[in-house]
Amino acid sequence: MSYEVPRAAKLLKEVESKYIGLNAGRTHKAGKKVKVQRSPANPGEFIIWFGKTEIAKVQALDLTSTIQYTDGREQL
Repeated sequence: MSYEVPRAAKLLKEVESKYIGLNAGRTHKAGKKVKVQRSPANPGEFIIWFGKTEIAKVQALDLTSTIQYTDGREQL
């Protein structure tokens, strides 16, 4: 499986994140700039990166209502 480079995006709604390796996390408001990548382990899931150690997982069907790509490439 190939690992695609994370794409620039912004949140369209609030998202709960978790720190990698911990159960702790926080809520991020709409409009926050993030990076988005398809999960290599589960193709039906996308990973939203809030820096290097904080992530949220979103199902592929919910992606278009959760984020908007801002890198200029066509949205899939």
